[in-house]
Amino acid sequence: MKSFFKNTALVLTVLGLMASGSAVAEKGDGGRDWKQGPPSVEDVLARMSETLDLSNQQAIDLLVVLQQHAAERNALHEQTMVIMGPEICAQQEAAEDDVLAILTSEQAEQFMLLKEERRTKAAERAHRKGKNRPDCSQFESDG
Repeated sequence: MKSFFKNTALVLTVLGLMASGSAVAEKGDGGRDWKQGPPSVEDVLARMSETLDLSNQQAIDLLVVLQQHAAERNALHEQTMVIMGPEICAQQEAAEDDVLAILTSEQAEQFMLLKEERRTKAAERAHRKGKNRPDCSQFESDG
């Protein structure tokens, strides 16, 4: 009898957490899929314009300011990738080596295939949206 009540309480707790988690996820991101990356300047402006009831002139002035800062942020990001790229790539390679050491040969082969698929998809996204990660291909070893 005790285990029935424990199981019932556990099921109700899990269901409650799942329901509250989905409610928070729906409210928290405003309907935006954050896997797509940060919002564009235009998205930010649209949200600000709606929320703050901006005049046309304010919207134009704000668009210029937001575009300037986005360009500065992109330049800083590129500089960071040039400076930190080799270290980021070395860390990624070390992590991959540690993962491969745990996997069987079949799992390692599948892992490498998945990695190549991710790399292809990332290259397509980078082509469409601009580069956001260092190019580790120049630092990769054949091992």
